[in-house]
Amino acid sequence: MEEDHLLLKRMADGQKQAFDSFYEKYHIYIFQIAYKVVSNRSEAEDICHDVFLEIYQKAIQYNPERGSVKAWIGVKTRSRAIDRLRKKSGLLTNKLEDILMNASPSADQYVIERMEKELLVNAMSRLPKEQQQAIYHMYFEHFTQKEIAFRYNRPLGSVKSSIRYGLQNLRKQKSLLRWYGSSGGDK
Repeated sequence: MEEDHLLLKRMADGQKQAFDSFYEKYHIYIFQIAYKVVSNRSEAEDICHDVFLEIYQKAIQYNPERGSVKAWIGVKTRSRAIDRLRKKSGLLTNKLEDILMNASPSADQYVIERMEKELLVNAMSRLPKEQQQAIYHMYFEHFTQKEIAFRYNRPLGSVKSSIRYGLQNLRKQKSLLRWYGSSGGDK
């Protein structure tokens, strides 16, 4: 870890050799994260380029108290990749919908599962933005709560609260849908 931090300090001082060493060590790691998010080799390569350029230009911004260099560049890469998806699709919920809708259920469960997925997408869209982001990243992108906090520069406690309240809000919506469905929808 200290070696990585030292490389960043040397990069901040403009040492090209430090950048070359850093690139050699992390280019595969960054590419894999980007490719996992965007599922497109060309897009992933572009993201890698952008991430390395940002790391080189902003190496001084790394704070070892907030986590490892590897976590820092991992979050930075995911953020860039998600931003790229947002620009392409327009909304974070579109990616959620793609993930949910592209599952391949058996024929007898298809209609029911599709309705449940649509309800979840609609319920997520009704949540405040912070809750949407936290739940989406936690359950669909597999971020840790710390990574979400780092990504959005928010206190860890705020992220935990967003997830907790977001899940509570989703449960409330589910309860309301059950009540509405059992009342015939006319009340």
